[in-house]
Amino acid sequence: MRAKKKYTRKHKLFRRVFITLLSLILLVVVFYELTVRDRLELSIIAQIKTICAESINDAVDDYLSENSGIENSMITISNDENGNLKSITENVYTVNRFKVDVSDKSQKYINDVLRKHGIFVKLGNFSGLSLISDMGPDVYLDVDATATVNCKITNKFESAGMNQTLHYTILTIYSDVYVGNPIRIESIKYKTSFEISQSVVIGEIPSTYGLISRYRE
Repeated sequence: MRAKKKYTRKHKLFRRVFITLLSLILLVVVFYELTVRDRLELSIIAQIKTICAESINDAVDDYLSENSGIENSMITISNDENGNLKSITENVYTVNRFKVDVSDKSQKYINDVLRKHGIFVKLGNFSGLSLISDMGPDVYLDVDATATVNCKITNKFESAGMNQTLHYTILTIYSDVYVGNPIRIESIKYKTSFEISQSVVIGEIPSTYGLISRYRE
């Protein structure tokens, strides 16, 4: 009889300990989902956008250095006998090559940084308290993330005074980073633009003008 009572007491104690531990685990999970997760997500997003900005800048600088003058060969501007802007001819091959090469280089730079260096967040972010969220030592997070990059090139014209027009070539780069671990984030979008060339066109801009595409190998 005593052995049975002793067994019953141990069984009850085990149940209490088990329920207490399970409750603590559930509380930790709920606390993480409601507070810590949001702060970690904001920190990861901010750092990935910084990585995108720095990697894209490096990629564009490196590409323009490796392919000197390519930004000036994307379009040909011609004037009529009166000096007015007649046509703008786009070298489609050069433009498409530029966009593909810059996209690939930017994408590689971003992914290399994410895979080799990961993400560092302050220990305070794990507390869930805004007061100390940016305090404490850095904690390394091995991030499972993949970037995709696309480019767009546009031409901009501005009047520069008597019978002169400024022509700008604008490169806009769009990046999407998908994060699968430690926090699943569907897409972190980053966009930036560069003025890659500027020239003075002799002649006034007509009220309407067309961009003629030309393929050239």
